[in-house]
Amino acid sequence: MALDLNYKPNVFVRTENLEEHEWLAWRRKGIGGSDVAAALGLSPYKTAKELYFDKIDVEPIIPGEDKSIMFEIGHLLEDVVAQIFSKKTGLPVFRDQTMYQHPLFPFMLADVDRFVREPDGSISILECKTSHYNTQFLWANGAIPRHYELQVRHYMSVMNINKAYIACLFSNNEDDFVWRTIERDLDEEESNILQLQHFWLEYVCNRKEPPLTEKPDMVLDALRRYYGPADKSQPAIVLAANFLPVLEEVVKLKETKSALDAQVRQLDKQIKAACTTMKSTWQSVSCQVLSPSSDEAIFVKSVSFLKVSQRPFGVASLHILKPAVGT
Repeated sequence: MALDLNYKPNVFVRTENLEEHEWLAWRRKGIGGSDVAAALGLSPYKTAKELYFDKIDVEPIIPGEDKSIMFEIGHLLEDVVAQIFSKKTGLPVFRDQTMYQHPLFPFMLADVDRFVREPDGSISILECKTSHYNTQFLWANGAIPRHYELQVRHYMSVMNINKAYIACLFSNNEDDFVWRTIERDLDEEESNILQLQHFWLEYVCNRKEPPLTEKPDMVLDALRRYYGPADKSQPAIVLAANFLPVLEEVVKLKETKSALDAQVRQLDKQIKAACTTMKSTWQSVSCQVLSPSSDEAIFVKSVSFLKVSQRPFGVASLHILKPAVGT
């Protein structure tokens, strides 16, 4: 499939006067930028099955964590992120409260945070993010979290724009701020469109649940929330014979885990017993610890905390973390 780049996006709906429930209803009519990673099975937060249920307006039996305040704060901080970006780059930023639609692939929607006017008069995209201070490592060395990159590339496709920026603020200090440039990649764009088209036509339009291919924890949480707890009043289900190897493997793994857990508990007891013996012997008096590399004794004063580390050659050595070791 060769991409036709001779198009302008359709105005799907003006969003400035929409209530939240109305805006969500419009989003269900297609795949938006924040949906892309989930549709491709690459989201760290949502499975393809959860996205499918959202698009057909099926609510989970067990509601998920209420993140409305977090999303509202993120939305309010978009202006701050845009202002910092403009200050650091010197590029003017503006807002367009419109949800757009791809004219050739009408299931593709874009509700872009901000747009940037380049010095040559061309228009680029700006995606504004906020994140926890501890997530800065995800952006190290010029990196962009993959689910965010997919979101921006989706917007570039819908809007037929060749350049975009993504900016992220990690605290209330503008120094804790990064921004990246994303250039359009038509090969990846074509691949993503084909996968999104498959998700929309094969699953959403046919009311067919997509397979669960994500991480086990995400899958189990999705099943729990959408199908609810087991109903013991219902008759038992007889599983097909092809499930037998899987069940046998589960039983073996549980037995192995149980045995290892028992070993861990026993080792914990032995460690506590050893530490108790040392503490009751040393308490506040001085003592000597033999160095594993020589016969020389290390003189220790007022031992209060010990850490055991394993050297590469297998000899355990005791390191006094505090107070300092004296000789």
